[in-house]
Amino acid sequence: MDRQNTSPLLIDQAQPLDALLRKAMAADLAALADTLTDNGRGRVSLKEETKKSILLHKRQQTLHTIAPVLATEICAFGGNTVANAFRQKKSPAYAVVALDVAKRIGAKVNKNATVAEIERAIIEKTLLKALKGGKKEELKALFKEQQLTVDHAQISQLLNEGKAEDVLRLLIASCGPYAISRMVNAAMLPALNLALKAGLPALGKVIAGRAPTLLNPIAAVLSAAWMTYDLTGPAYRVTIPAVIRIACIRQADIQQQADTFCMELKQCL
Repeated sequence: MDRQNTSPLLIDQAQPLDALLRKAMAADLAALADTLTDNGRGRVSLKEETKKSILLHKRQQTLHTIAPVLATEICAFGGNTVANAFRQKKSPAYAVVALDVAKRIGAKVNKNATVAEIERAIIEKTLLKALKGGKKEELKALFKEQQLTVDHAQISQLLNEGKAEDVLRLLIASCGPYAISRMVNAAMLPALNLALKAGLPALGKVIAGRAPTLLNPIAAVLSAAWMTYDLTGPAYRVTIPAVIRIACIRQADIQQQADTFCMELKQCL
């Protein structure tokens, strides 16, 4: 049984952003704090007092207590990437920000898609970018390291043939969205750290040399992508990595809800 397809009446896949962040892992919240504050350096559109508050809660490991603040700031940055009406009057809803990110990275999304569906499309597009841009042998090693329930021989063959879309479809069918999101989430931190520390020319040299922090091929591809997005405007430096991270957080929460439901069901039998 695919637990990700459990009835939405039992598994809430559309929790508001602040409620979702309130339950997120400390490491994911710390990463979001770094994205919002530019690793503590601050951003032009982020108030100094807000930055200080976020950094204080990060040090105290209490970021979950200011989940509404984090959610508000993420959506505020999104207001710099969507319609002018939002820039002038108010921040857009998180669903609007997520949809804007999906469009920006080229993820195909149905016009009636839910937030969870938009986020899954973003995760899948991110992984597809890695499948197309990563080194084949490193990708094969990564999939084996993750101990995915997938036909590794078939994966290797498809990678050798350059059929990235077929690899993605096989991973989705075999592993489900949670396993895929976990791989992408694990690559986010090294990718962002490298992109922040390296300029575009230096980044190319580091990726070519495969520094120890880039042994994860997804991180390598994402690092190059961040530098490309940096050239399009500062708001995307926040919204793109933030929404990808949130998408992974939601998949982890959905999985947790499903596990809890299955455990409670077994206790009733």
